[in-house]
Amino acid sequence: MTPFYRRLADFAQAGEPVATATVVAAHGSTPREVGARMIVRKDGAIVGSVGGGCGEAQVFWEAVRVLEEGRPRICEVDLTGDMNDLSPTNCGGVMEVFVDRCGWDCPAAVGLSDLEVVRHIGEAGARRRPVALLVAVASPGDDAGIPAGAKWLVDSSGALLGALPGDLAPVFRDLAGAALAAGQSRLTWLTRSASGWERAEEGEGLGVFVEAMASPPELLIVGAGHIALPLAQMGKMLDFEVTVLDDRGVFASRERFPEADTILVGPIDSVLAKRPIGPSTYLVLVTRGHQHDEAALRTVIASGAAYLGMIGSRRRVKEVFRHLEAAGVPADLISRVHAPIGLRIGARTPSEIAVAIAGELVQVRRSAAVPAARSCAAR
Repeated sequence: MTPFYRRLADFAQAGEPVATATVVAAHGSTPREVGARMIVRKDGAIVGSVGGGCGEAQVFWEAVRVLEEGRPRICEVDLTGDMNDLSPTNCGGVMEVFVDRCGWDCPAAVGLSDLEVVRHIGEAGARRRPVALLVAVASPGDDAGIPAGAKWLVDSSGALLGALPGDLAPVFRDLAGAALAAGQSRLTWLTRSASGWERAEEGEGLGVFVEAMASPPELLIVGAGHIALPLAQMGKMLDFEVTVLDDRGVFASRERFPEADTILVGPIDSVLAKRPIGPSTYLVLVTRGHQHDEAALRTVIASGAAYLGMIGSRRRVKEVFRHLEAAGVPADLISRVHAPIGLRIGARTPSEIAVAIAGELVQVRRSAAVPAARSCAAR
C-alpha cells in the first residue's frame, strides 16, 4: 500500500471524511505528473501535493467545497500564463484534477464504497499484487446510471470488484489490463453506441481514470552498518518499503532502524535465497566485508531485481566480477550490477554515500517514466 492509501486508511479508521485531489490528465509542462495525489482535511491540513503554488491553491479551495457539498468535480488548472516577475512559477501546461470526497459510512449504489476501496487496496498491497482502481470522473449524463465518483477495482487476474452495468465490465477489464501492463495511469473517455461502448473525444461521455498500482517497490538493504542507517531513512522518504537484512541481531534491530518495514536476521545468503525477489525489488549490498557482498551477489544476481548495487572500490569490484566470470555467471547478468554503487558525486561519508545510492535508485526507478521535459519541477 502506498503512503497515500496508508493515510486514507488512517482517516477511514478514525472516521474522518476527507477530500482527495488526483491529477488525471496533464498537457504540456506541468509541476506534477498524472497520478499525483493530495488529501485535504476539514481543518485545512494538506497531505501530499499536486504541484504547489497558485495552482495547488485553486485545487485546495475546490477540495474545501467538495468536502462541504459532497459533489465531486474536475478542476482545470491552467498554468499557461505569461512568465513575468509576478508569476515566476508558471509552467506552461494544463492539469485536469479530479476532486472527490471520501466518506466512510456511505454505501455505494454503484461500484465500491470508499471504505471498501481502501480495504481491498490494503489487502492487495499486503499480498504484493498489482491492482487497478477505476474512477468515474465525469458522468455520461444519460441512462447509464454511473455517477461521478463511482469506483471499481480490477486485479491482475481480471477479477472486477464492484457493481457495474454488464456491458461495461469487459471494457473496464481491458482498460485495467492495459494500464497495469504499461504501468501507467490514464484517463479514457467512453460513449455508448448501438454496438456498445467505444472510445470518445476528450471531454465527451463517460470519463474513467484508471490508476495502475503495481506492487510497492521494496528497498532491500543487505548489511545494517553505517551506510544502511541513513539509506533506510531516505528509502522511506522516497516511498520504498524498506527491508534491512544482517546476520547480526545487534545491528539489524528495531532500535537502530525504527523506520524499516521489515527487519531480517540470519545467514545472509540463505535468507536471500528464500526471499521473493522480482521486478519491484531494489537490492543494495553494503555488508561489512567483500566476502559477504560476493556471497550475497552470487545468490541474487539472477533474481530479476529492478536494481542490484554493490559497494566497493573499483579494484575490489573488479576482483568480485572476475570470480563471477570464472564461476560461469553470464556477462549480461554481471553488467546489470551497479558497482561501485551510487552516482558519482564524490561522496565520502556514510550519509553522502547513502545520498549517492538513493540518487541512483531514483534514476533507475524513473528511467521508464515520462521524460523530464514534461515536468517543470525537473528543470
